[in-house]
Amino acid sequence: MTPPLAPGQRLLAAAPVLAPGSALALADAVATAIGTEIVDSSDLASANLVSANLELKGQLTEAATPTAVVTAVLAELDARVRTEVTAFLNGDAGVAAVLRLAFTGAEAVDRSDSVSGLLCPGSREWNAELHRRLSDDESFARLIESYDGTVGIAIGGRPVHIRCYRGQVLEVVARAVKGADFVLDIPGEVFIDLMSSDDNSFMETAMLGKMRSAGSGYEYLRMTSALIRIIDNARALAGTAGYVGATTTSIETLQVA
Repeated sequence: MTPPLAPGQRLLAAAPVLAPGSALALADAVATAIGTEIVDSSDLASANLVSANLELKGQLTEAATPTAVVTAVLAELDARVRTEVTAFLNGDAGVAAVLRLAFTGAEAVDRSDSVSGLLCPGSREWNAELHRRLSDDESFARLIESYDGTVGIAIGGRPVHIRCYRGQVLEVVARAVKGADFVLDIPGEVFIDLMSSDDNSFMETAMLGKMRSAGSGYEYLRMTSALIRIIDNARALAGTAGYVGATTTSIETLQVA
């Protein structure tokens, strides 16, 4: 049996250029092309047109080359495998449209042994591993030594709440009981870029507007250095979990800015 894909894996390397057409038709063509590359037989579970430089009638007026990246792979309760993908339609002037799609295995085949929870950022297993790493990180402890609150991030729509108290990480869970002081929304494809860049590009990514925060702006700015260190730990986690293109740098070698 072919092993499952991994986050960071690129798809549609040999995809043909798509002729101009409606957003719906182009999305259908991209979904069909991606479906042929997903392991085993897969059904399209959901599709979301995130952004598009389209005319009012929803027409793409130029030819576009599709590319795609896997952002998460997870085993579902019914033993199917869910693969989440972000696709881009690239025109002469840049990215013309962005699509987020999820494919679920058409047949319920037990593949729990081959699908690690670490391949899905924000999953219970991923949160537990991040908790362990942050708890062992003395540099992170120094960054939160005066902080009593909850740092919130959302990766590909999955919330991750990091509850901290004066240098200690109390828990990393999907949702803290009292919520988070702020939540930084990181789209799945942006998170993959953060994991695979040569260096931690958190600040550059934030300044380009690729991530958005909600909640207390003051706490978000105050915890910027801690957020950068969280990404450092996530990058180390991704490297050991098998994300394609992820750094393998040990967290112990990284210094706090």
